[in-house]
Amino acid sequence: MTAMRSVAVMLVAAAFAGSVLAEEAQPTTTYFDEAKITVNARARADGFIRVRVIPENGAALEATMPIRKRENENELARTITDGLNAALGPSYGADKDGGEHVKIKKKARDAANFSVEITFNAPGFSIVL
Repeated sequence: MTAMRSVAVMLVAAAFAGSVLAEEAQPTTTYFDEAKITVNARARADGFIRVRVIPENGAALEATMPIRKRENENELARTITDGLNAALGPSYGADKDGGEHVKIKKKARDAANFSVEITFNAPGFSIVL
């Protein structure tokens, strides 16, 4: 019975140590008052891009947009801008310049700064944040 108790204590200790290490391994988050996404090159296949705008101490605002094969930088930037504007609500917005840049910014003065996460699976283009 003592051996069983020792094993149980070791398992609990290992689980606790693992959760502490997982917390320490989390990257630090940087919050912005505005961010710019730059699209480089055209898509070589169909896929998707997901952009999450995460207000500091707030719930994430997320948009997932389809990527179509052969879309160029400007078309991809327009797709991202339109998708973000549909999801960001009144506090944040996205603007596309004349080319391949998408600027995400606070529309409301009292809106919290935010972080940005980007996930995509279509090959051929790259994203610079």
